[in-house]
Amino acid sequence: MLTACGGSGTSHPSTTRPEPLPSPTSTTQRISERNLGYTWPLTVDHGTARCEKDNQALFTSPDGTTYALNDRARDAGYRDIGPLRAKGDDGDPISLGSLLTKTLRLCGVAG
Repeated sequence: MLTACGGSGTSHPSTTRPEPLPSPTSTTQRISERNLGYTWPLTVDHGTARCEKDNQALFTSPDGTTYALNDRARDAGYRDIGPLRAKGDDGDPISLGSLLTKTLRLCGVAG
C-alpha cells in the first residue's frame, strides 16, 4: 500500500510556507518539516529519506535510527515508523502520504 490513513495534519504548523525540496540527485535526500509544512507527519523535525531496492521507502531520524515508511521496507526487516508518528488536530496520526510520496520519487533516480 502506498498511502496511509489518518489525520491530514495540524492547523497550527510551525512552518506555514513550506520550502520546496530540490530535485533529487540520488536515492537519498535530507527532508524536514520546513519542506512539508502542516503535512509533516513526524515528531522529529528533520531526517533523511531514502529509497532502496524494490521501492523500500525509508526514513532515518536525527539519532540515526532507520524506519520503514511502507510495507516493502517493513517486510525487509526495517522497524515501523509508528513511534515517530505525530498526531493531527483530530488526534489521529498524521498521514504519511506526503513524506512517502517524496521518498518514493527517490526510487526513480539513478544512483
